[in-house]
Amino acid sequence: MREVRDEALAELAAEGDLDAFEELVNRHRAAVYRMARAVTGSHADADDAAQETFIRAYRSLGSYDASRPFRPWLRKIAHNTSLNVLRAAAGRARRFSTGEAPQHPDPSPNPEAAMEGRESRRGIETALKNLSSELRTTLHLRAAEGMSYRDIARVTGVRIGTVMSRLSRAREKVLGSLQAAEGRPEGGEGT
Repeated sequence: MREVRDEALAELAAEGDLDAFEELVNRHRAAVYRMARAVTGSHADADDAAQETFIRAYRSLGSYDASRPFRPWLRKIAHNTSLNVLRAAAGRARRFSTGEAPQHPDPSPNPEAAMEGRESRRGIETALKNLSSELRTTLHLRAAEGMSYRDIARVTGVRIGTVMSRLSRAREKVLGSLQAAEGRPEGGEGT
């Protein structure tokens, strides 16, 4: 049995087929949550944004063009919804975590190596937390989601050149933060 394409499911859902929409939610729930988490930096806000994304997507199915890919369309809704949730939560203290995955203990018997690994993870988390939402989202879409520059541009509503410059700035800032944490001058190898 062949799997039904997202675009066909979206057409069915637009005609009132709730099972088709439920299948779309099941297929894309994790990706929408990851994007929302990357934008908002908060588990609770990401949950709210993901739920609101699917509500908005359902309400907008009538305007969806099934000749275009469904995934970028949904991700654009997720991105915009996540930005709205982030703006609404601007008064609250924001935090960022790279994920909810359990951390596996370092199998190395060397406690110094284990401590360095923890410090490195903390350094990366801090560097990502310090990025603007735009840079963090762009970096997440490229590094974690593996999206092309063109798809990132569609989702975020900017030009490909802007995507490229945001990725470059995000990488520079993360690298600079990590080098500063290690006591090396930013952009240099240290002496």
